Amino acid sequence: MHRVKRFWPYLFLLIALVIFGVYLSANADRYRQLLDLSALTIGWLLLLSLLFWVVNGVINTVFYRGLDTPVTLHEGLGLAAVNTLANQLPFAGGLVAKGVYLKQRYRLTYSRYLSATAALYICFVAANGVLGLAVLAYAQWRGAAAPAILWLGFALMTTALAALWLPVRPGWLPLRWQRRAAQLAEGWHILGQNWLLVLQLTGLQIGLTALFAARFWLAFGMLSQPVSFSDCLLFAAATVLSRLVSIAPGGLGVREGIVGAMAAVLGFDVAASVVAVGLERLVSTLVVMVIGAGYSYTMSRNLAREGME
Repeated sequence: MHRVKRFWPYLFLLIALVIFGVYLSANADRYRQLLDLSALTIGWLLLLSLLFWVVNGVINTVFYRGLDTPVTLHEGLGLAAVNTLANQLPFAGGLVAKGVYLKQRYRLTYSRYLSATAALYICFVAANGVLGLAVLAYAQWRGAAAPAILWLGFALMTTALAALWLPVRPGWLPLRWQRRAAQLAEGWHILGQNWLLVLQLTGLQIGLTALFAARFWLAFGMLSQPVSFSDCLLFAAATVLSRLVSIAPGGLGVREGIVGAMAAVLGFDVAASVVAVGLERLVSTLVVMVIGAGYSYTMSRNLAREGME
């Protein structure tokens, strides 16, 4: 049974690719007419993907230094690249890869690393929730009524921050979740001692969301879809939730599902929205594969050299 479970992510990936391929082939003529693949647009997508990686590297550097782990900016960038590349594998491969590297090189304990990372993720979800509510409020001010379900969804994301103040051992939760709550409490204790660090990281995360939105906006433009940047901000803010699910390598299908569902609520073409996300993923994945492969080799060689000393 355990061996069968190991193959579920790959089966899900195969099914998602088959469905996507069948749909594209059935609508090839339509998308051939819509698709506007200019070298300039692709160049901008590549540049935004590179900027996204750089900001992610800065987040790593600031975060791990806040955990008293003196990583260099070069290492922070490398960890960002390796993390994204390893996430093309199922079950949070990037999280494991970074944890192993930091443990072997800097003796950062897994418990401290995982608990602080979990608490920081809760902060990021709440920050994106606030951003989503701000965009909806702006749309309401401009006279465009937003669906109630979006207000509810982003409000729930914002209230995720309350999880950091749960009792360490809430008796009404199952034992497994009690352990998770205790881990979150430990992580928040680590981060809560440095509010400046939390604010810096949250600001950088909002910057990442804006870059993500710009990538979506360009991808929608390539399909001649009249989607505004503010709508793309909503898409990008919601996709932070895709990190919770790692069914298929790279979370394939999860991000597309979130954007497709939101597109349906906002009245956009669902199929075109999913294809736009696929185009954005294709370009960003090419960047990740090139940079991540190089850093994987460099960082593994550094660890090997240290082990020999």
